[in-house]
Order: sequence, then structure tokens, then C-alpha cells
Amino acid sequence: MKKFRESLKRRKTKPHLRESVANNCTSEPEVDGMGGPIWDGVSKGNAAKNDKKPGKKDCQPGTPNVEQCRRWQESLENVLHDPKGEAHFLRFLKKEFCSENFEFWKDVKQLKKKKPEGEKLKKDVKIIYDEYIGDSASKQINVNGKLKVAIRDTIDEPYIEMFDDAQKFVIQLMRDGPYRRFIDEDNLQEILKGHG
Repeated sequence: MKKFRESLKRRKTKPHLRESVANNCTSEPEVDGMGGPIWDGVSKGNAAKNDKKPGKKDCQPGTPNVEQCRRWQESLENVLHDPKGEAHFLRFLKKEFCSENFEFWKDVKQLKKKKPEGEKLKKDVKIIYDEYIGDSASKQINVNGKLKVAIRDTIDEPYIEMFDDAQKFVIQLMRDGPYRRFIDEDNLQEILKGHG
């Protein structure tokens, strides 16, 4: 750890490049009604999505600074509260072919942000269910059968918080697995070099 911190201190940075990328690639953090970050519904921060939709330009997450990387090592929440951390973590998960938990978490977060009602809520919930929970889901997440049944049973009468337990479950899966690999010193050094 000491070796890592020393190498980070020696790293030369180009702040004007980082700022220009950051200014183009992030949006304002999401907060609750009292101005606090939303967590377990789940994070603040909204990393740019590289989703290849027409009209959306590809956006790199930008190079973080040493302090950001240090905070990321403290907790998964710190990664998810930082737009650059969120974007780099998603890129890392895609490289490991295990991004479905993060994408589910992010889609549920967006659902809560939009706060749809009525038929729009039903439609949005069904999309998330079909993509991540259902038996033929294209990006099926690994949640237990009891949780799947509870979600399936609420599809016809959905509510905004219906995915909360599944969100907490996938956060724990990410914390126990890919997050530990993400904060590895070698991986963070690659990110700081602009290769992560």
C-alpha cells in the first residue's frame, strides 16, 4: 500500500485535460429532498453512459486524481458516489464480463429518479424485470429464488421501492467480488495512467 501511494505521488498529471473530460462527461449528482446523497436507492453521481444511442457521443470517464483513487479503496459506496468512479467501475466490470449487477443497480436508480406512476411505472418495471430478473432475462442477475418470486408477484401492482432488496443484494455481490479486484493497486495504477 505504501509503495502504491508513493508511486501515485510521483505521477505527473495534466489537470487541464482531466477537467475538460470531466466537464464533458459528468452530470450533477443526484440528491434526496434534503440535499443528501441517495443511497440504497442507491447512489449519487451519474456517470456518462456509453450506450451507443444515436446522438450520444462516446465519452471516456476521464482520469481520476490520486485522492479519488484513495477514497475508492475505502468503500464501494465511495466509488458509486463519484461519477468517475462509477464510470471506471462499469468499464472494469465490462472487461470482466460481469456488468449486469451494476447495470441493474443503475437502471433501478434511474427508475427512482424518474418517479414514474401508473402505466408508465408498470412499463418501466416490466422492462427491468424482463432484462434482469425474469427466467429468460438477457442480463439475468444472480438473486435468490425468494427474491425473484417477491418481485414477480408485484409486477402487476408495482411500486418504486419493489427492487430495493434486489439492489441491496447486488451491491453486496459487487462488494464481495469485483469491487475487491477493482481497487487492486495494479488496476488503480492503470486507471491513473489513463489505461483503466
